Amino acid sequence: MRREALAFLAAAASLLVASSTAAQSSMAVPSPKSTKIDLPRLTKQANEGNTAAQFRLGVVYEFGRGVEKSAYEAMRWYRMAADRGDPAAENNLGYLYETGPEGIKNPVEAARWYRRAALYGTPEAQFNLGRLYLRGEGVQKNEEEAVRWIRKAADADCAKAEAGLGMMYAVGQGVPQDLHEAYRLTRKAAKKGNPEAETNLGVFYDQGRGVAADAGEAKKWFEKAANAGVPEAQFGLGILYERGRGVEKDPREAVRHYRLAAEQGLVKAQTTLGEIYEIGVGVEKDYKESAKWYRQAFEAGDVASAMRLAAILFAGKGIARDVPEAIKVWGWAADRGNAYAQFNLAQIYMSGTGVPRDLAKARSLLALAGKTLNVTKEMNDLSSLEGTSEMVETQPQETQY
Repeated sequence: MRREALAFLAAAASLLVASSTAAQSSMAVPSPKSTKIDLPRLTKQANEGNTAAQFRLGVVYEFGRGVEKSAYEAMRWYRMAADRGDPAAENNLGYLYETGPEGIKNPVEAARWYRRAALYGTPEAQFNLGRLYLRGEGVQKNEEEAVRWIRKAADADCAKAEAGLGMMYAVGQGVPQDLHEAYRLTRKAAKKGNPEAETNLGVFYDQGRGVAADAGEAKKWFEKAANAGVPEAQFGLGILYERGRGVEKDPREAVRHYRLAAEQGLVKAQTTLGEIYEIGVGVEKDYKESAKWYRQAFEAGDVASAMRLAAILFAGKGIARDVPEAIKVWGWAADRGNAYAQFNLAQIYMSGTGVPRDLAKARSLLALAGKTLNVTKEMNDLSSLEGTSEMVETQPQETQY
């Protein structure tokens, strides 16, 4: 069974898994158990120009504390406080411009307000501005500027920034790769309870990156983050239970953690569940369940899952055979350059299985597949067929993913 190792964030696109979301002011998220808000009094104070009341009223509307949630009302009150120079309001106003609904979302405005608060020394805004420079959203992409602002925030003990800078050191983006520094920063953020940093620290211990491998420590940190609902951590725990690292081997417990991650949309967890149910590891074989998880991963853009789903559909393994749907899924993968999908479709068009026979299309697909695979025999077979009307159904090889 193919098992995708827990990602170590090797690609720049997944760099800030630990800190990809914007950081709001530490005062911005009120506790559900907080004292009941006297809305009329707070509104009166805000209308009288009380900056702290304006900021707090923005928080009330953003999070729906005692009122109906409204990004527009939150923005109105944040803007009043921001115009009076309140850096927390400036940062949260930037957050709404970055993440708000259509009609509000404006990355250029987000960068402008983050910058105002960042220049005032607000760590959350410095981190947010650094993220925008890293992605090139609202500003021209500039890794040097990204590092500068994220480091400022990390130096001010912003956990998200510490986690983010740790990942930059882990993959060498904007800074020289330094796994020991990556570990140090990530651990610092994890000890502050940052769930994504806890996840990444689990990865460091699991893979021995920047620190000696320690499956027990990996489990400890994965569990902390998994309890906070981080799907990568749930997936990491699944791997430990499946392989018996730091815990007693328990395939059923592995499946439980994989499922938690898959239900949150983690594609590699969905693919893994598809494999588990297809092969029957810790569970009874269940092709219907396997196809369900492969389909979810395929719909999220995973080519390998598309190939496995198409094979199940074409063969009718444990489910009703659906050749047209298999062809559709293989076609999607072929359009994305998968040589095995191109090869399988070529065989289908050669035989006319589920589609009108089309030898010209088969030749075109074989030519594409031939850039990667050895298709000499199939090309010879095709040449023979082009001189005859013989039609024979072929079975694409399911192992060709």
